[in-house]
Amino acid sequence: MKITLINPPSHYLENDSAYPPSGLLYIAGKAEELGHSAEIIDLTGNSDWAEELSHIKKSDLFGITCVTPNMPTVLRILDMLPSKTPVMLGGPHPTALPYDTVTKAKRIHSTVLGEAENILKQILNDAENGSIRQFYYGGEAPLDSIPMPARHLVDLRRYKPGGQAATPVYLSRGCPYRCRFCSNMGYRMRIFSLDRIKRELEEVRNLGFKTVVFGDDNCVIALNRLGVDNVLKIFKDADISFRINQDARHFSKDLFEKYVEAGCTDISFGIESGSQDILDKMNKQVTVGQNAEAIHLAQAAGLRVRAYFVVNFPGETQQSVDETINFIEEHTPNSALLSAFAPLPGSYVFNHPWEYDITYMSPDWSDYFLIGKDGGFKPCYATEHLSFEQQINYHHQIKEALL
Repeated sequence: MKITLINPPSHYLENDSAYPPSGLLYIAGKAEELGHSAEIIDLTGNSDWAEELSHIKKSDLFGITCVTPNMPTVLRILDMLPSKTPVMLGGPHPTALPYDTVTKAKRIHSTVLGEAENILKQILNDAENGSIRQFYYGGEAPLDSIPMPARHLVDLRRYKPGGQAATPVYLSRGCPYRCRFCSNMGYRMRIFSLDRIKRELEEVRNLGFKTVVFGDDNCVIALNRLGVDNVLKIFKDADISFRINQDARHFSKDLFEKYVEAGCTDISFGIESGSQDILDKMNKQVTVGQNAEAIHLAQAAGLRVRAYFVVNFPGETQQSVDETINFIEEHTPNSALLSAFAPLPGSYVFNHPWEYDITYMSPDWSDYFLIGKDGGFKPCYATEHLSFEQQINYHHQIKEALL
């Protein structure tokens, strides 16, 4: 049986092909392990993607991944696929809103909730027998049971995360925290074994990559559970440099120095805001002081620091914006990325809008992107005290401070 997995384009992004479609690579690896053939059609980075899709080869099953702002594009893709071939849809958006998704995307034969690797054997068996179901719940796949991602199905050299020849590697899935801006699906954090991590690094090293990017949002948790020294030794022995993401809940001067010694060059922190009031409203469980100290200690250890900020979370005011600008000026990161808050399906804010006095949420899913071309955004929600005009103004002020 042949399964064709499609990665939709993200027109709102400046560069939608910076990263390979890692989720699809894992699913393709599982399909191949089960004895099926798989291909990946990555429509990102292609202004003429519709033309490419019109020449699609015959397949026994199509699978499409979908994040919220891509939903309108996914509907277009569905209309272009062979009508008699079953289609399954997965990803964060259908997992958060399964019934809304199937109502609007009637062409879908099956919706996969959660992680597809855990249920893929059943899906493919049902597809072969012509008895595919409307919903499959994959839940949480045991990580070391997941085959290596099918990296051979894409040209990894075309992807340059951060503008550099690098490729992502993951230590874990899930997150133990409940930040209220995040569309966390409630999955507990699971961590790959040291042996699996070593195999991943050996594979990307053999593919010619000398730099990897940790795809995890908060790598330090996985490092602590596996043993920081154990994991960093694997990287040092492989002679692979790396970039890492974490927040300031867990850090120390000693930790950052170990990162550098093992080959780490860059670290990204989810700073989010310079206002303690906003951090508390986000349930970020970190202080402004911790964020500041993390930046300074990381830079002192020799790491380049990238800071992620979020503007226009419910409760944002001119005072909180001024506090964020002051934070930027006092604790200057080497680079930064500004996101505009959107109440993504699955997030606490989306599920509890009344707690934030939300008066409007856009019915157009394409409005729910966090960072667009030239760092722009489109307001997709409003509260009694945070209008579209205020959001645009606050975003402009912080963006100017980051220039």
